[in-house]
Amino acid sequence: MQRLNKQKRINIQHKVLGLVLGLLLPASTAWGQTMEDADKEYKALIEMQNDTSVTKERFFEATLACSQTIVTVVKSLPRGVEDYATAKSLLMSICPLVKSGAGYYSQENKDDLAVNFAQAAVEISMMNEMRDQELRTTPDYPSLVYFLASHKFNARQFEPAAKYLQEYMDVTDVSQHEKVLSFLRAAKNQVAKQQREEGVFHDVNQGVPDFDIFARESIRQSLDKWKVKDPYETLSEYKERVNEETAKVKQKELQNILMDEYVQRFSYKMSIADMQLKPYDADHQSFLISSPYGDIVLPVPRTNNEARDFEGNWNEVTVSDQKFVIANKKLALAGVTFATPAGKTYVYSNQQALAYSDTQVDANFALDLVDYGKLENSEGSKSKTTISKQEVVIGVSDVDVNIPVNRRANENTFAVIIANEKYSLVPTVPMAGNDGKIFAEYCKKTLGLPDENILQYPDATYGKMLRAMKDLKNIASAYPDIKVIFYYAGHGVPNEATRDAFLLPIDADGKQTEEVCYPLKKLYAELSALGTQSVIVFLDACFSGATGDGKSLMASARGVEIETNEEEVLGNLVIFSATTSGQTAYPYKERSHGLFTYYLLKKLQESKGNTTLGELGNYITKNVQQRSVLINHKIQTPTVTPSSGMLERWEKMKLK
Repeated sequence: MQRLNKQKRINIQHKVLGLVLGLLLPASTAWGQTMEDADKEYKALIEMQNDTSVTKERFFEATLACSQTIVTVVKSLPRGVEDYATAKSLLMSICPLVKSGAGYYSQENKDDLAVNFAQAAVEISMMNEMRDQELRTTPDYPSLVYFLASHKFNARQFEPAAKYLQEYMDVTDVSQHEKVLSFLRAAKNQVAKQQREEGVFHDVNQGVPDFDIFARESIRQSLDKWKVKDPYETLSEYKERVNEETAKVKQKELQNILMDEYVQRFSYKMSIADMQLKPYDADHQSFLISSPYGDIVLPVPRTNNEARDFEGNWNEVTVSDQKFVIANKKLALAGVTFATPAGKTYVYSNQQALAYSDTQVDANFALDLVDYGKLENSEGSKSKTTISKQEVVIGVSDVDVNIPVNRRANENTFAVIIANEKYSLVPTVPMAGNDGKIFAEYCKKTLGLPDENILQYPDATYGKMLRAMKDLKNIASAYPDIKVIFYYAGHGVPNEATRDAFLLPIDADGKQTEEVCYPLKKLYAELSALGTQSVIVFLDACFSGATGDGKSLMASARGVEIETNEEEVLGNLVIFSATTSGQTAYPYKERSHGLFTYYLLKKLQESKGNTTLGELGNYITKNVQQRSVLINHKIQTPTVTPSSGMLERWEKMKLK
């Protein structure tokens, strides 16, 4: 069996290679695949998906092979023919299945296969033929690309790493770029180093757009978004926010951000191998050095044979502290330090030439009242890339202290907090108790809830969970016009037969879900029936049958995570879930919290509780996705699900 599994893995890897080659080879090498082949394979795949006897490994293997066939057909057919549109439609349908393969193998700790499936899905999305299908705009796409790029970088596959890091920046907002810029630069420098070793000259301007072209669309979109009037903003407030003076300030702010990003994103860190030392000019006591960014005049004194020593040790000289600016719409070298083996340093500076007068953004991006003029010389144009260690608080998390205090009482909101950590029959949920305790502190201090409005049920048995819901129903009956916050941290478990999801009490093991576990469907129905203004639910749990450390809660020994049914959300509910179906909710051990709860608390801390639910959801989803990939090497994607009655207003709502 082990040999067979190994052969399967080899077959899958070969098929992935074939897929990638299929993406790169011209249509003339279509391997004889036809639309009939693609349609036949796809129909067979759908039959496999509905066949419970087919293992996930067999299904995903067939998925990858089928996607390869369809990719080949799409690339081989001329545009405009009917089969071309049909083939693209099939590729649109199968791409989510390929993504699911990446998620499945990630959860199974089979990172090589997870990367292969992620690469296949990303390559499909990046195909020129599929650019009009908006595959690159789906919410999970940036996380998938980030997962793929990070694995390629860690595997020292720098050329594809640079490609996928570039793709991540292309599909995310500018605010997300800073953390990957240093990795993109490192990957590109490694590629350039390899090219140097192979005797290939590095053209620093190849593939680098002019700055005004790079900045135009980003500034236009940002200003378009900025000038939109908020429906809750009065006309006088809007006029105060959006006027000629504030528009100029905003435009300059965006320019500075993009200047800095342009420099970090496209500058090439040189080495001595990229440069050539010219003869010494004794009259001016300087060397002329040719570099990819033009000539450098470096002052080196004649005294004490410094100039001779510098030339004699040229091949051992090191280069550091390279600074770049934008001049004439391109990158230019502003400064660099040379160091000899003896420790002598010599600095080239182009400070007197730091003029941006020739670099213009010659487009009216958004507002007619903005006179962009010329880009100004700015400190923001210098590279600011730094590498620093993440601060780790020992014993107490950074969100456990400095909790913002809201002096205004929020007497109309009640919170129910169930935090199940110490299970008697299954593995514990590390730090769930701390999750509930600190969330209660935020409810009290930051959201302003009185002590009596916060109902805490640590390590709840099934009976205690029933009591919690009974207490909440009694409160809602006595106070019909209230708001409710429901928080749960602990295990969730699926029913293997029905795929229904359940909250797991501390005295249950998940084998008899119907009798001693709390159905998620029942929870939502009871919360919907409260008749309150709103119910905001936070679930730091998963329902796949897996624990945060990779163990299984399932009665069977297969350890396969189960995708549960999506429960209907009614009434005035908004559900914040730590994962999507089939994923695992992970801990953030360094911060002494669940990963989902940590970023929930972090946003409340940073905003002092003054955040909308829309902002909160975006913040949690983005940070959990990215942090999980880095510290767990697994994908975890939180979701926000509003009921139909809340669709029009939930994003603007606040917890206080």
